[in-house]
Amino acid sequence: MNEKIGIIAMFNLNSGGGAPRVTVDLVNSLNEIGRKVFLLTPFELDYGKIKDFYGDIKIAKVYTLEKWKGFFARGRAMPRNLLIKKFQEMAKEVDFIIDIDGGIFENYLPESFDNLKYIIWRISCVKPGLERPWIKYNFKRKIKEKILNFLGDIDCKPSNNHKIYPVDKWTAKELKEYWNIDSEKVFLYPEIKVDELLSREKVVKKNQIVVFGRIDPNKSIETSIEIFALGTKNFLEYKLIIMGGKTADTEEYLKVLNELITNFKISDRIEIIKNPPFEELKKILQESKIIIDSQKEINLTMTSIEAMAAGNVVLGYKNSGGFIDILDNGKFGYGFLTEKEGGEKLKEIIEKMNKGEININASIKRARSFGKNRFIKTLKEIIWEVNQK
Repeated sequence: MNEKIGIIAMFNLNSGGGAPRVTVDLVNSLNEIGRKVFLLTPFELDYGKIKDFYGDIKIAKVYTLEKWKGFFARGRAMPRNLLIKKFQEMAKEVDFIIDIDGGIFENYLPESFDNLKYIIWRISCVKPGLERPWIKYNFKRKIKEKILNFLGDIDCKPSNNHKIYPVDKWTAKELKEYWNIDSEKVFLYPEIKVDELLSREKVVKKNQIVVFGRIDPNKSIETSIEIFALGTKNFLEYKLIIMGGKTADTEEYLKVLNELITNFKISDRIEIIKNPPFEELKKILQESKIIIDSQKEINLTMTSIEAMAAGNVVLGYKNSGGFIDILDNGKFGYGFLTEKEGGEKLKEIIEKMNKGEININASIKRARSFGKNRFIKTLKEIIWEVNQK
């Protein structure tokens, strides 16, 4: 029956971001189908902060590090190495394990544990950040990444001897290209709270464009700012809102972004919101018209689906999981490869909106296909399939 399911999550659930949100949604979905959830994480949970960001969460038992060890829980490999004993404790307690991203723990499964009931849900990209030259990491971040790679991050990869369910086609492609790992053909797309983002009342859309996700260099927000500046030269009534969770690099990154904003002379049309609670984020999305997603060569972004659900037109980078999987190669949105092309596409979108030539109903319907029902259905099918072995 697998009534007790262990989840392994190395993300800090107390902060804003896609990975913590995915983890909380997984916990809640498992609870909804009658499973008790046990969580292995290097971070002590702050249920108040989690509720502010994502809503309530119910966990039967949490396995975590002592506070002094938590200080060293950085990167991908180090937290897992520090948590090996806790992992073994949890594995003796549960019937089934879902390891988000995978790595290291599969080598320490107790002999009594059914090897088939340890599966991996790969939600992170495979290509290392330092191999993405367009990401504007500062010197300190580059040194940190190199140290973490030296300590094992570069080799922290999921087991090829266990079932790996990728979050989308892009992730499956990277697993094969970089690690020669064949993942399952079933994609476990994340749950998107589309019903909560659909407005129950008629909302007056503002001349407002949004960029959201973590405020971090790997989000390529500087590209989105340049596209906004180029695309709205003739539409000065448009405003850009940048909102998202804070990271250790946010304040330093904001200096880069603010300098760019000043150079483009658009300071009066930009608003930056750090760590917005879900209700504020929802209100802004519902009032906005367009989202710009400039992340390159990365798997699908939940933010684009959420924006679509709230009635936004998506303008995204073409060579990415979001454009391929979510927008179905441009069927449900617009794409670009350069800042210039992005600016031209943004101008085209605004002009078409002004003429009433864009119908967002198809993209809203597309977003709804990524809702809770689909997620739970796939999750139940995966658990059922493993039980038949």
